[in-house]
Amino acid sequence: MPDDLAMRKRRILFRANHRGMKETDMLFGRLAREVLDDLDEAGVAAFERLLDVPDQEIIAWISGHGPQPQAARCALGRRLAAMRFDARRPE
Repeated sequence: MPDDLAMRKRRILFRANHRGMKETDMLFGRLAREVLDDLDEAGVAAFERLLDVPDQEIIAWISGHGPQPQAARCALGRRLAAMRFDARRPE
């Protein structure tokens, strides 16, 4: 794996776990742990775009109270939407 791609993946992992809202930290952090190792350049770019969507838009979309953000119209967005928040689930 090129060093640049590895560095971008480390940044994604950090950003996924430090978004600002506990709920999105948990969702994005879990998504990152599940998929990050398998992402290629295009997947990393898609994850970076998804991380740029504000927490409030993500929560509104996932809870059914807002439209799907453009950056979430990809395989990662579908996977994120399929995740369910469960505070009892160990991280």
